[in-house]
Amino acid sequence: MHRSTGIRLLAAIAALLLGVTLCGPAAAHLTPNSEIRLDFSPGSVAADIVVPQSEFGYATALPTDNSPASLAQAQRYLERNVAVIAPDGRHWALTIDKIEFAEIIGPPDLHATAHITPPPGATDRRFTFEWHALTREVPTHFALLVIGEDLAGHTTGGRELVGALTAARPLLSVDRGTPSSLRLLVNALRLGAQHIAGGHDHLLFLLALLLPAPLLAAGYAGPGRWSGRWGGPRPSRDTLRRLALIVTAFTCGHSLTLIAAALFSAHLPAPPVEAGIALSVLISAVHAGKPIFPGREPLVALLFGLVHGLAFATVISNFGLDASTRAIAILGFNLGIEAVQLLVVLCALPALLFAANSSHYTPVRVTLATLIGIAAAVWLVERVSGTTTPLSAAFEVAIPWCFAAVVAASALVLLRSAVLRLPARGLARPV
Repeated sequence: MHRSTGIRLLAAIAALLLGVTLCGPAAAHLTPNSEIRLDFSPGSVAADIVVPQSEFGYATALPTDNSPASLAQAQRYLERNVAVIAPDGRHWALTIDKIEFAEIIGPPDLHATAHITPPPGATDRRFTFEWHALTREVPTHFALLVIGEDLAGHTTGGRELVGALTAARPLLSVDRGTPSSLRLLVNALRLGAQHIAGGHDHLLFLLALLLPAPLLAAGYAGPGRWSGRWGGPRPSRDTLRRLALIVTAFTCGHSLTLIAAALFSAHLPAPPVEAGIALSVLISAVHAGKPIFPGREPLVALLFGLVHGLAFATVISNFGLDASTRAIAILGFNLGIEAVQLLVVLCALPALLFAANSSHYTPVRVTLATLIGIAAAVWLVERVSGTTTPLSAAFEVAIPWCFAAVVAASALVLLRSAVLRLPARGLARPV
């Protein structure tokens, strides 16, 4: 294919400008160039590599049918054409964790995820990235190199363009500067907050346990002695103590798992963990509708917190190899989770305390418990079967509105309380 130099230059500039404006991850690929996104963690770098499938097949003449043989050939091709070089000339270790031909957004791509580890004694923040994939075979092809997460730096989840890798310029220098422990703590805290805020299953589990917290099980007089339904409200002080115990127990549960995962590499495969989380939400929703473990909510929160912590552990698994930096990152991540949990409790607390003394709380509680249970059942079926349904996408839209309604109800309760406390102002003038 012959094109004028001017046309090729304009096309490259246009694609480069488009790459700068893109704000999604490297997998959100709509342009014919390749993309490499690097996410920095102390001790290692995660790479997300996207190569257009049609360009790959044309340039290499390799099969792209997603068979084990084609994927093995594609992996060997990438390993031969990608290198990361330390300042002293030694090569970083490149390990490809997953590779597939997939249609994520737009035309199909060759999508690979990898982690890159520096040689002993080398800095994990400065290196040269070398790229020859497709640019050797197709001189007009280029790859955009961008920085995503940088826990110890100033980039968290955005896209910072390093430059374009071309046939004439296959090397780009990356220098992330000196890491900051304070910045690492703050960025990890932000990451933890974002993770729990986007984890609707975690928040629904917490909400399901909070719903019956202001209530006493009818006729409950000890373990095993209750009538099987929720009765009148608890005293406000008892409710606050119960809420504190539930949140603290959940925090202790997932914190223990996080520490075990980080320090002792304890982990389970993701599918059973995700299914276990859905099951925990379902059981808690049933309990919110009809008591099945009254008085034992803190213990249940602790036990299921261990399961939820396994999901959090998948995020911190790449927090690096150095013990001190990993400890700081885990602390910040956990503080972010706790901050969002505390915010959820504080936002729901006024509405819970007020509604528990209202005759309307029972239908509201049962309705919310039913909706949470339906969502959990859908998630459980999907995670066990490995399929997705339109209901799941609908819940992703509806759940934030559910929390918004709780926040609005609490705001109205606080406003009403403030109005009732206003002093009465007489209109008559004193004689």
